[in-house]
Amino acid sequence: MDYDNFGGNDTRKAAESLKRQRAIAQMKRERRKKLLIRRTVIVLVCLLIVFLVIILLVQAFKAIFGGSSAKPQEATVAETVEEVTEAPTVNEAMTFNTPNIKDDGKSEGQYSSSNGGVYIYNKMALELFGSSEAGAKDYAATISEFKKNAPDFTVYNMVVPNHTEFALPKRLIDAGVTAGSQAENIKQIYSSYTEDVKPINCYNKLCEHIDEYLFFNTDHHWTGLGAYYAYQAFCEQTGQTPLDLTTCEEHTIADFEGSLIDNDQSLYENLDTVHYWTFPYQTHAMRQDNPGEDLYETTVYYEQEGSGRYSYGVFIYGDSPLFIEYNDTLDNGKKIAVVKESYGNSFVPYLTNNYQEVHVIDFRYFGQNLKSYMQDHGITEVLFINNVMSANAAVQLDRIRSLY
Repeated sequence: MDYDNFGGNDTRKAAESLKRQRAIAQMKRERRKKLLIRRTVIVLVCLLIVFLVIILLVQAFKAIFGGSSAKPQEATVAETVEEVTEAPTVNEAMTFNTPNIKDDGKSEGQYSSSNGGVYIYNKMALELFGSSEAGAKDYAATISEFKKNAPDFTVYNMVVPNHTEFALPKRLIDAGVTAGSQAENIKQIYSSYTEDVKPINCYNKLCEHIDEYLFFNTDHHWTGLGAYYAYQAFCEQTGQTPLDLTTCEEHTIADFEGSLIDNDQSLYENLDTVHYWTFPYQTHAMRQDNPGEDLYETTVYYEQEGSGRYSYGVFIYGDSPLFIEYNDTLDNGKKIAVVKESYGNSFVPYLTNNYQEVHVIDFRYFGQNLKSYMQDHGITEVLFINNVMSANAAVQLDRIRSLY
């Protein structure tokens, strides 16, 4: 036996065995390394998926519940500074609620013996409305014409329904007392603009408060409260914060005998009260008595007004060609022109909460070019406000066009 050869074989076999063991160990290490990498990748992918799911859930939660838990900022009335946003689309402005008018099912009314356009119902004098599609389109064209001539200005238009729309029950409407729906007429106007005129729908806001004192019983105007709700609608639809009436001081003038009181003796048993509110900030005004005359300083309300036929004159002293209101404590640089008839008188004082200057123009007496006036005074917004009767009167439209 060759011991040397025998020993050599054993050595080679041991070396080869050791080499195989090392190779196997290396394979196991590589396998463990790959497994560790694979597990790490899987964990990272799972963490990424969880992270994405959390983000989606947070976004969904915000969409449902409004997101931020921060308390809304309380705006100080006299210090509010806001940017005007877009008014509602035509479709939104044309969505009109139906007034929920109480009806005892038996009360009847009668036409005024002196004016067939006035209906007496429950000791209220109601102006009866009547118009046509052509009349609505004519008014829309009149407002559109100004926007066409002054494309850089923001033009708003508010058509105000009158008392009849919110006092006369459906039973009498169906009986033919009125000649047409004011809501349908206003819709027709708002859908007929040929330019970018922004409609302001105050109809629905009045519907929300139908059980409150929105219109006078003996007069063709709305009350200071009715005008306030329309002002609220204007602010909501232009992205502004409305004045809070609870921060104001309320005043009243009793025994107002309105413009319609002589239409029936029963109206003397239902005299009106004029309500107006003074503000928690300082204001003053400039007034023009007659076209072309100099302005003189005065106050937003004529607080010396008393009971009787002219109590509505407490609002900006009645109808003036030009009346400018100033908020003395507001410094936001905002100005607006309001082109109106007498329905606008009780509306415009509230605008002092949002605008440093409010230029109130009565189109029946102004006698100046509206575009030139706005340019000269740095005014870029204008609101046309008319009650539905005025908006459908050809003579009033001619007066509005005279401003252009």
